[in-house]
Amino acid sequence: MIRVRFWGTRGSIASPGRATQRYGGNTPCVEVVGFQMGEPGAAVRSDNPHLILDGGTGLATLQTTLMSGPWGRGQGELHLLLSHYHWDHLIGIPFFRPMFVKGNRIVFYGSSIEDLRSSIERLFTSVYSPLKGAENVAADLKYRQVEPDGMDVAGFQVRAAENRHLGTALSFRLQYGAHVVCYTPDHESGDREVDAKLVALARGAQLWILEAQYTAEERRGRDSWGHNSHLQAVRLALEAGVGMVVLFHHDPAHDDGILDRMGLEASEMAAGTRTQVLMARDGMVVDVE
Repeated sequence: MIRVRFWGTRGSIASPGRATQRYGGNTPCVEVVGFQMGEPGAAVRSDNPHLILDGGTGLATLQTTLMSGPWGRGQGELHLLLSHYHWDHLIGIPFFRPMFVKGNRIVFYGSSIEDLRSSIERLFTSVYSPLKGAENVAADLKYRQVEPDGMDVAGFQVRAAENRHLGTALSFRLQYGAHVVCYTPDHESGDREVDAKLVALARGAQLWILEAQYTAEERRGRDSWGHNSHLQAVRLALEAGVGMVVLFHHDPAHDDGILDRMGLEASEMAAGTRTQVLMARDGMVVDVE
């Protein structure tokens, strides 16, 4: 079984408040944990295959759970896959408490070692951080380049493909046993070759977490902004034939009512197919089993 927990589901900038309280306002962070057959999956042990996708403000919420385990005692190892290095996907990292516990090991994965290292270390420069440098972080930090054709990361088989976004951004396919989860947080449909590669990456997945920031009306006026509408996302999911698509990376200006309507329209589009549609919410848990 793979358990997916959404800690942050909003794009661009955090949007807390009464108008967004049902879907949440934290920026992207998704936790993915593998459980062996027969395990109840109620608690995460240090030996469970365990990945974190992106480090938005949702990471600050996740840290409370982690600090109650081995990561709070300096005995933990974490693997963070970063889709790209825009602020909304990184801004939780400077406040991530397991990084400040000596003995922990944090491994970051990204599109290139150089960009990955500079993006993380820049967060801790004196301009942004009182630590005055990543060398003053207590945990042991490591950097790895994602291999598109496949690599083992913390017990998961991980493959990647490049999205159509402003700058390099990656999608990930995570496989644990027979279970597959795909993650595409920032993508603009329209390039047939890129879309075909993403569909191929997701084909056979039980779950695709897929960018759907705009309404159809908003998307028509925002070519080359690097984001999809909810209907474009559903078209990709239907083409890939995934079991479930979770629409993700909600616009910060969209309140709960707008997201309700988008979810209804997306579900109607997928009616009569094998693909179930859900709208991502902060705190939501999906078990792939």
